[in-house]
Formats: sequence, C-alpha cells, structure tokens
Amino acid sequence: MLYQPPSRTSTLSLLWDELQPYPGRLDLSLRIALVCVLVTVTAMALQVPEAALSCYLVFFASRADAGTGIITAAGVLIGATFGIGLGILCLMVVADSPMLRLGLVAFFTFAGMYLAQASKAGPPLGTVAMVFAFVMTLYDIVPIAELLVRALAWMWVVVFFPMIYLIALNVVAGRSPARLLRNEVAERLESATELIDGGDQRGQRRAGQLLAAGNGEVGKYRVFSRILSLMNQKEAMRSGELAEASFALLTLALARSVGGEGFGQGCAVAAVALREQASDIRARRLRATTEAKIPNGLDPDIARLIDRIARIQSKAHEPRPLPAGEQEGFFASDAFTNPVYTQFALKTLLAVMITYITYTALNWFEIHTAMITCFMVALGSTGETMHKLTLRIIGCLIGGAMAFTSTVWLVPHMTDIGHLALLVGAASFIAAWVSVGSERISYMGWQIALCFFLVVLHGFGPSLDTDAARDRIIGIIFGNVVVWLVFSTIWPVSVGAGVRKHLASGISALADLMTRQGERVSAYADLAGGLSKAMRQAEMLRFEAKRVRRGEIQADTAEQIADEIEAMAVPIILLREHGDATDPHHRMPKPVKAATQDYENTVAEWLSARTTDLRAGRWNDAAGSVRTALRRIQARLSRAERSNQAGFPRKLRAELATRLALYEEIAQAVERAEAKGRPA
Repeated sequence: MLYQPPSRTSTLSLLWDELQPYPGRLDLSLRIALVCVLVTVTAMALQVPEAALSCYLVFFASRADAGTGIITAAGVLIGATFGIGLGILCLMVVADSPMLRLGLVAFFTFAGMYLAQASKAGPPLGTVAMVFAFVMTLYDIVPIAELLVRALAWMWVVVFFPMIYLIALNVVAGRSPARLLRNEVAERLESATELIDGGDQRGQRRAGQLLAAGNGEVGKYRVFSRILSLMNQKEAMRSGELAEASFALLTLALARSVGGEGFGQGCAVAAVALREQASDIRARRLRATTEAKIPNGLDPDIARLIDRIARIQSKAHEPRPLPAGEQEGFFASDAFTNPVYTQFALKTLLAVMITYITYTALNWFEIHTAMITCFMVALGSTGETMHKLTLRIIGCLIGGAMAFTSTVWLVPHMTDIGHLALLVGAASFIAAWVSVGSERISYMGWQIALCFFLVVLHGFGPSLDTDAARDRIIGIIFGNVVVWLVFSTIWPVSVGAGVRKHLASGISALADLMTRQGERVSAYADLAGGLSKAMRQAEMLRFEAKRVRRGEIQADTAEQIADEIEAMAVPIILLREHGDATDPHHRMPKPVKAATQDYENTVAEWLSARTTDLRAGRWNDAAGSVRTALRRIQARLSRAERSNQAGFPRKLRAELATRLALYEEIAQAVERAEAKGRPA
C-alpha cells in the first residue's frame, strides 16, 4: 500500500523505476544543465580556475522550489565566505606550526562531524568542517602566505558566481512554492478520485507514494510562499487546511480501496466533484458555494471529507491557523549521553587522518579528493555509509567513462566555446536526471557530474591531458576504500536500529488512532512516513556485512512486520474516520459497549507494547489478550441478543456487524505480526 519492498523487485526493475520521468523532473534537469553551461562559459571567458568545482556546486545547491533554492544558494555563499575568512585568520596564526595546523584539522573534523549527527543543523555542519579542514591543509603545497591568500580569494570567486546564477534563476524563473503546494494538494485529490472511480494496484501504489511523502514538504512550500509574498496569511492558512483535508481523504480512500470495502453508490458523480475541486485548486479559484455535489449512497465518511474540502474552498470560509508544532532544541535529546555520536566523529577523524597523512607522505596532493570523500560519504550507520560509498564509486566510474570517451572522440574536434558548452550541457543533463531522483540514486548523479567535470573542465581550453583528473578519481576511490575499512571494522553501527525506530513510529501512530488521541492527520502522516522510512532503511541492511547486523532486525523480518502494520492500519483507519463522524458506541447495550471499549484499549496497549519492544530490540508475545478481548465482545453480544427478544434495530445490527468484521481483521493482523516479529 505504501511502498514496494526491495526484496520483491529486481535491482534492474528498481533502477528502471527510479529513472522514469515524473512531473517536474525534465524541468529540474534542464535548469541544472542550463546553469552549468552558464558557469562553464563564464569560467572559460574570465579564466576563473576550478570550473569543475563551480559546476559541481550547482548540483550541490539546486533544489526543487525557488524558496529552498534561494535559501540554499545564499547559505552556501555565506558559509563559504565565513569558512574561507576564518581559514585565512587561522592560517595567519598557525602557518609556521605543522602540529598546530594538524591539531586544527583534527578539531574541525571532530567537532563538525559530531554536531552533524548530534544537532538539528545536520550534514551542512559536516560540509563546513570539510572546508575548514581542507583550508588548513593547503599550506602544505602553497607555503607562501601571499600566494595562499590569493588562491583562497579565487576559491571564493569559484563559489560566488554559480550561486549568483542559481539565485537569479530562482528569482526570475524559479518553480513557485505556492504552485507546487497547490499541485501537491490537487494530485492527492486526483489520486483519491482514481481510487473512488475503481482504481487498480497502480493507483494504490501512487496514492501510497503521495502519502509516504507526508505533509513536511507541503509545510515548507507554505512557509516559503509567505516569505516570498506569493500568498497572504489567509491563503496560507487555507492551503494548510486543504493539505490536511486532502491527506485525510486520500488516506481513507486508500484504506477502503486496499480493504475492498467499496465506496457506496454514486462514485462517478463523486469523482466528477473531486476533479472539479482539484481543477479549482490548481487554478487558485475559490467557490461561491459551500456545498459539494455529493450523491446519495456514497460512503458517509468519504462524503464528509469531500464536503469538508468544498467548504474550505468556498469564499465564505474563514481559515483557522494550524496548530504550532513542538519546538525542538538545537541538540538532539541524547546528544551528550549517546556514545554513537562521539564514535562516529572519531571514525571520520581517523579516516580523514589516514588519507591526509598518506597523500602528504607520498607527496601526491593531487589525490586530495580522498580526504574530501571521507567527509562526503560518512553517515551514521554502516549500511547508509556503504550505500553512499557504492553510489559514489558507480557514479565516479560512469562519469569517468563519459569524460574519457568525450576527451578521446569529441574534444579534439572542438574549435570554440560553443562546442564545449554543448558537451557540458548534454552531460550535465544526464547527471541531473539521475541526481533529481530519489535518495536511492540521487548521489550517483552528483558523482557522474563531478568526475565528468574534473576530466573535461581542466584548464581554459581543449586539453587531452587527463593526468590531474585521473589522480583525483584515484583519490575518490582511495577515500572510499579507507571509509569502508574504518566504518565496517571499528564500532560498526547497523542501520537496523533506525529501521526499528521508524517501525515503532508507525505502530505508535496506530495506537494513537486506536485511542482517538491527537490529530488524526498527524497520525496518518506518522504512520505513512514511519513505514516508508523503515523500508528505505531496510534496503540499506543489504549493504551491511552479516557480522555488523548480527542481533539486529533483518530486512525480511522488517518487511513482514510492515506488511502486518499496513494490514492492521486499514481497519483502524476505517474505525477512526467512522468514529470521528458519529458516536462509535451509540445505542449499544452497556455490556457490549464496555466489551468493545475494552477490546480497543487492549489493541492500543498491544500496539504501545510493540512500540516499546521495537525500540528496545525485543519482541514479547501478547497476541492472546487481543483475541480474548474479541471473544468477550462476541459472548456478550450473544447474551444481549438472547435477552432482547425484539432484536436490535437494523442500523445497530449493521454497525455491530461492521465493527466485528474490522475487529477480526485487526486480531488476525496482530496474530500474524506476533509470529513474524519474534525473530527481531
């Protein structure tokens, strides 16, 4: 429903799916290629050094929407200015002391990588640490202070003009975050329409992908729309309400579609109403009426949500501010108690020192990319690190092959900068197409671009000399080998802990839905996001050696548990949506009402217990209590029917039959989850 488990799809099929076009992919790829061409022409015309690095920074700072793109490019420019300036000041103090310079390299590396894991700032701090550390090492090859300062000033120019191009492109012709927000909401409505109108597994998979994305990106679009004055406050609040209502509608539609519950009568009319709503949202039109065209006989919970969206879109609607999220501190809650953060920083420091000392001892500075590689591929778990390392090597080989082929067959025939611009544009487009894919392959696109640029953009004119580029590629491979050795042998951390954490998050969301606590849309997002992240990280388990993941949850076990969580989610979502519209225990006999409430509490307790178990790395059996609670309902219902000679009203009988069927689905999913979860 929410994901396609990797074990059930071949690697080639996954790769083919990842390379398929999606709305906006062509646009993003062309934008990146265009900026790379502009950067290349500028660097060649003005003879700015390191054109390869300038083009690579375009990939590093490009984002899907104008708001994030402007902020990221400005952040890179400010960070480079601060980093180079601080590096120059530090070099003025420690230039004549190799030990002090080595100490600063170690300090910047350890502090930056520690904070990258233990703070909310995350990976950007690791990038800043890399800049600081690398600047400290430059004195080894340029021991003349004046020349080094000039070189660092040129490095600022290398960063400056590609970021200015990116900012200008996003300001003039950027992808509007407001439009992206409206398109996302409209896509949810269109996906729900497809399901209501008899959607197949392809439609279910598409709906699952939209739900797995959550509301996080939509929230960012709304924030940047306000910052860029693309929406007023009222429109931003209305968009927030539409995002929540569309998420709830799509969740319920997917649950009914997967559960085979059906949508009642008049689905075609409801589909027309939803398509009209989606069209109005894309066109930024408000409706004059507050009522939707909802046919009689349509599932009442679906009808209620369609009507809710219609009221939000009406001109008379007064939007409400969304509840503020919990404020998080700068540091993670366990920043000063969890030894994993310190171990990660020490492992990265060791890898950096090995590469730095090696190329310094060999007097082979051209392979300095080995040290940079240590910063770029180091991640919190062994599986994630090995995955990124694999993408870096594959991308390096592909980019190198493209570059050497171009150097041999195309560069000798080039006569002007226009030819070079065409070559860079074509290669940049290929690399960009990969880089704007999912995180499964995106980093490979970056490496294709980097290795191609290193070979082709060497000097200020056509050149068949590939020695420098060859050395840099050797450095990348050497850095990968060092990281692999260090991270797989010293304090290896399995990604299994992250898999368990995200599975637990999904189960916890189900517990909240079962007890009707908190916002249901937030719980839906936590459920979909938790399962999606768990399955993405389960893929990384296959990059770990058996000794690393020994004693941890296995990928197959994680997928089986996720299957049962999804099977359990369908009836729980249906119960929650129905309960929000009516009193779920209305007119039930008191003994039956008490038994149903006891059953729901028992299921919630089981879910809470499994959440605790997964986080602690254990799995205790407790399914029998759920089945016992269900039998108690059935027994009390039988007694109530025998004592009531007139029988229950028809609506009550239908309500009880529906609830018992859903309760049975939950109990069966619990029993299957117990059987599959024990090996964890």
